[in-house]
Amino acid sequence: MLRITNCQICAENWRINVPDIALANGELLVLTGPSGIGKSTLLHWLLGDTVEHVRVSGQISLNDKSLDHLKIEQRHIGLLMQDVHLFPHLTVRDNICFALPREAQWSSKRQRREKAQALLADIDLAHLALRYPAQLSGGERSRVGLIRALANQPQVLLMDEPFAALDPHTRQQISTWSLDKLSSEGVPAIMVSHDIGAIPANAQHLNLAQYHDYHSQGAN
Repeated sequence: MLRITNCQICAENWRINVPDIALANGELLVLTGPSGIGKSTLLHWLLGDTVEHVRVSGQISLNDKSLDHLKIEQRHIGLLMQDVHLFPHLTVRDNICFALPREAQWSSKRQRREKAQALLADIDLAHLALRYPAQLSGGERSRVGLIRALANQPQVLLMDEPFAALDPHTRQQISTWSLDKLSSEGVPAIMVSHDIGAIPANAQHLNLAQYHDYHSQGAN
């Protein structure tokens, strides 16, 4: 269970009082609101990244463990952006190998490649294993990007408009597939989106504009 409580995003002359959030395993929260209102800022704060220009406060816990003072690498939170950022000099298989945790069962190059191949086979993309990112379609890149993110075994996945660059037909297919995959893996996820009409019926929805206070004086 991911919990976010008492969260505020404060700037010089506005403030957002984010309502408390609780996400069980496999559940999805979709963040919407106009550009610049703080959707991506909220994701980076959750990730543990340094946030500039505004002040974000609040408490984050995962399975009743506080994440508030943990570094990025200790939070086990993944981030999937619109640009998947696959390493161009690595094959699809080796991109996934790079993301696998350094655990004993995957300590050798052979073991890691076998695991990566199995992950690709699980989503019917084993035939892409030896291709390079430049040889993939947009939909293939998105699917490989999601599997690479899941290969790192995140306990939470944050997604910042991950399908926005795809054409409408492909976007619908890939978003449905990706969200079904996250649900089946039991990974709670938070996704930023501008497409209100595409929010799944079973997802939670948070429009940050509804909690934006333009009359706040200062960040206190």
